[in-house]
Amino acid sequence: MIFWAAVEGYQPAYEGITRTRKSVEAHLNAEFARSSLATLEGKLRYVPIIMPKGMRERYPERSKLRKKQRIYDCAPQLNYEIFVSGSFEDQLKEYIRGVALSAPHLKGLGATPEQIEDFKRILAEAVPRILVEQPDQTRH
Repeated sequence: MIFWAAVEGYQPAYEGITRTRKSVEAHLNAEFARSSLATLEGKLRYVPIIMPKGMRERYPERSKLRKKQRIYDCAPQLNYEIFVSGSFEDQLKEYIRGVALSAPHLKGLGATPEQIEDFKRILAEAVPRILVEQPDQTRH
């Protein structure tokens, strides 16, 4: 399985979003390649929506399984304020929370129960692992 990410966000949050996305995308793809997910033919396209109050209503969540293309588009709304003024650790937690919403939909891509459990485990371990791998990021 391939994890691909982009963002639909408002400019003040962009720096936090970008730093978090790059860290998570590299980590998840490496971990998926070392797990049972390496044999899952499919793509998880993650495009979180990170907008302030007053704009969120115009950007609804729009996650969707594209079974024929073997793609799950995950587009949840995330907490804008965390990406503007939160710590790197809080940003990672919020970003991963959004990715985790994909777990029940992996079955539609052909994932086995074992692969879904591996996905959940990798996500549960992601934040502390990324923080260890990137000690130069401010955590608090």
